[in-house]
Amino acid sequence: MLIGVLGFGHIWSARPGRAGGPAAYFNTTGILVSGKYRHRSCAYGHIRIDECTGFHPIRADRWLFRVFESESITIWNGVRKLFLKERLPKGASPERYLTRISSAELGWVDRQAPWICDYGEVISFSEGNGQQEALVLLPAFGWIASESGFFHLVPDRRRPWRAEFKCHLNDEGGWQ
Repeated sequence: MLIGVLGFGHIWSARPGRAGGPAAYFNTTGILVSGKYRHRSCAYGHIRIDECTGFHPIRADRWLFRVFESESITIWNGVRKLFLKERLPKGASPERYLTRISSAELGWVDRQAPWICDYGEVISFSEGNGQQEALVLLPAFGWIASESGFFHLVPDRRRPWRAEFKCHLNDEGGWQ
């Protein structure tokens, strides 16, 4: 599967490589508590990126809008995992998008109601202190429902590795 990266969660951790080999970096969601992001997982999972790809969390912003080769999400001992294996050359078109959503950006998500499209998948979801953050995989034009409306992930026609959420205004019938 080809995954375009649009965003990462706020929490990074590392596991040193065996016998001095390259490290593995893990990313998940968190909630700001007393000035620090903490795990408040409702659904725990993480993304893995190996250092041998050239990745380092300090420069994670350089990896946004890039496309990775990956397998589907796996679940082991209740933990949802997505391994971003290999970065593809610039210009590759993704099949799905990895994005971070938060209540501060899209509004509060009612997890008890249908809030993500059928082809969307949750990797991690944190909630607490009136905040939410989630890492999700969405197809092009996939949607998220929140108290602020329906947000569709719309790819850039000229640069398909980029996409952004656009709000569909139900009462006016247009896009914002």
